[in-house]
Amino acid sequence: MSEQKVIWSFGGGKGLIEKGVAVANIACGLALSGARVLLVDADPLGTGMHTFFSDEKPSYGFDDFLSGSVASLADVSWETGVDGLRLVSVGTGFLRLADPDFPMRKRLLKEVWDLDVGYILVNLGSGASGDILDFFSLSDEGIILLSPEPVSVQGGFDFLRGFVYRRLAIIFSDDLAVSALISEATDARGHNPVKTFSDLCERIASVDRDGAQKAISEIKRFAPQLLLNMGGAQEDVGAPSALASVSKRFLGLDTGFIGTIHSGTGVGSAGRARLFMLDGGEADASKEIEDIISSLIGERQEAPVPVQSIVGSGPGAQAQVQEVFGFNDNVYHEDSVMHVQTEVQGGEDPSIETIIYHGGRIFFSKKTLWSSLAPEVVSAGIKDFATRQHRVAIAAIKLNKISFKG
Repeated sequence: MSEQKVIWSFGGGKGLIEKGVAVANIACGLALSGARVLLVDADPLGTGMHTFFSDEKPSYGFDDFLSGSVASLADVSWETGVDGLRLVSVGTGFLRLADPDFPMRKRLLKEVWDLDVGYILVNLGSGASGDILDFFSLSDEGIILLSPEPVSVQGGFDFLRGFVYRRLAIIFSDDLAVSALISEATDARGHNPVKTFSDLCERIASVDRDGAQKAISEIKRFAPQLLLNMGGAQEDVGAPSALASVSKRFLGLDTGFIGTIHSGTGVGSAGRARLFMLDGGEADASKEIEDIISSLIGERQEAPVPVQSIVGSGPGAQAQVQEVFGFNDNVYHEDSVMHVQTEVQGGEDPSIETIIYHGGRIFFSKKTLWSSLAPEVVSAGIKDFATRQHRVAIAAIKLNKISFKG
């Protein structure tokens, strides 16, 4: 495997089951493939990643580096016994990254790049506290772990919402007007909280035109990846699909899907027994980890959907079985942020509907029945057609072909 210097942070909502097992086995899988890996435990409330490899707790940990009592990450890392894999334990203190930009951010990133490793995996605590979100934003790629339960999907969404709003608070910290607006608009207990990232951009645009575009550009830089842990039945795959949908609609975040670790595959009750990548006795679980690693370092998967996919009824549509999906983009136009949303809707006669709206008003709507399309269009696929219809709507805004007056 060819190495690259990357940081992956693993987080999610509270109450995740066996998150540490998943992260530890991914780290082991990378090391077994020949990569040099550093596993950083940043979950002070977890059982401790060191328990996977040793009965003894290290004397120093990640908190000692953050506090400055230890000069470098290398000084608090130790060999796990797995060739190519080193571990930085969580330590005993409270982890805090008081300011993710200065100066700890620079020091932490410098340490990471000086390490003789290709991959750094950070096991974050569960929940959406400020410190956890700050660590999440430092990574090249953030991974959200989900379990199939609805509460986990809600927890994952709360995590990503906290991440988006905190990132904006940080980048606008020097702009008092915008900073105050963001603080008020994202306070769920306030008088007029925003419901979506698009609504927030509209409010920012009202006081700072360039600020709205800056906010959109900042959030577009991130594409969190989703990992379904403890999946079991076929319908469980709806969890990452649901989180991907609400994250796009309400937060403007594009997400990817990197795979599933099924329940009952190698997840035992004893700490070291749960490193199934090492014992060779859990072929299915090991293959799942290998697929996840391939997704992380290569091509992404599309989030799976439950069995009830849509089937067209028009000419040639009987062979067209496609996933339910949609697009949502913000387009800056005439001092406003316009929202373009395209959704594929199921039923006996599926349709593709595109809506352009702003400030609660719909300025344009187009609904295309799949059965009304020519066979050559159907043969290209519903996703291709929906993509083109969405892009045409965006182009119409930019070319002033849609009126937003009155």
